[in-house]
Amino acid sequence: MTLQYQIDSLEGLDESIQKLYVEKDGKFTLDVVVPVKNDDQDKIPLSRLNQEIEKRKLSDSQLEEIATGLIETVPDEMRDLVPDLPHGQKIKWIQNAAKKGLFNQKNSDGIDTRRPGGKPPADFKNMSPQAIMAKGYKTK
Repeated sequence: MTLQYQIDSLEGLDESIQKLYVEKDGKFTLDVVVPVKNDDQDKIPLSRLNQEIEKRKLSDSQLEEIATGLIETVPDEMRDLVPDLPHGQKIKWIQNAAKKGLFNQKNSDGIDTRRPGGKPPADFKNMSPQAIMAKGYKTK
């Protein structure tokens, strides 16, 4: 049997249950104690919240400065490769890319990049055919 919060009369109720009701404004209501909620216990004071927000803004601006500084170190032709991420993740991405050598590519001088440089070509005008053929073989 469930108890109703408010009833019109106590007729038909057991005496032990009638004691639980109190008469208010011509009606009988269940006499209960309603706990008072204290929401202030779980809240952070506004001044402390504002301090934490300011700390967060400061750290975000510092991260942004570091990220833009790292982007400045990336070569101009490679800057479009840097993804648009939050500042902390962008810093990590640039550092990982630099470790792997993504930004350290050497430019090729011409068409034949495997040609050894610094050695002048041999003069074959005064050589015999056997000497010319011997020049073609590698000697270590």
